[in-house]
Amino acid sequence: MNESIGKTLSVLRRAKSLMQKDVASRLSGYGVNVSAKTIYNWEKGLAQPNADQFLALCDILGVDDVMWQFIGAHKGPYSGLNQAGRQKAREFIDLLMHIDIYRDEQESETDMPELIRLYDIPVSAGTGNFLDESGFELIKAPGYVPSAVDFALRVSGDSMEPMIKNGQIIWIKEQKTLESGEIGVFTYYGDVYCKELVIEGEQAHMRSLNPEYEDIEINEDFGFQVIGRVIA
Repeated sequence: MNESIGKTLSVLRRAKSLMQKDVASRLSGYGVNVSAKTIYNWEKGLAQPNADQFLALCDILGVDDVMWQFIGAHKGPYSGLNQAGRQKAREFIDLLMHIDIYRDEQESETDMPELIRLYDIPVSAGTGNFLDESGFELIKAPGYVPSAVDFALRVSGDSMEPMIKNGQIIWIKEQKTLESGEIGVFTYYGDVYCKELVIEGEQAHMRSLNPEYEDIEINEDFGFQVIGRVIA
């Protein structure tokens, strides 16, 4: 793999405040199972992703003009625009997609992006907040979100920074179990938390990424339940 392409992957990842393990986790939502070490090797030019892996990386990192982003070729619809101009062009394209007269007449309803439930009561990254099963709106998931997503939640608090910021929407795949080290959404004491699950021996904790917050020790007698895994 060209070393400059690996460096570009690294720059794009850092621009989204993602760690290599975060990218590996998001790739799993595309059916790509690799380790953080593999991401490191790609970025250092020691190995290269296959076509499926590369396309998934581009989707996760928000790349919609591969030729310009990776080899600097001034071609395509964004030719001549700087980064700010490219972002404005993307926003305008997204706006046009919501206006019927500009949509492809051959595009069927099944081709439309699936609407995802976004719960309007925030999931807490700090002290916990109850998830109201009836209180949600339907939103269109952005292009980087894998099709495996079941619903979305808006985070309140800073305990999962820098990976997940206050007010950020997180995308959840429903599942009843998680592996140690995975980030998920949990109910505990009737509240809902976004945390990293950490299992050490026979004891499990919910851990914040922000070191200012202490671990929350899990007692199975108090209604702990996994809601799902954060995949984007």
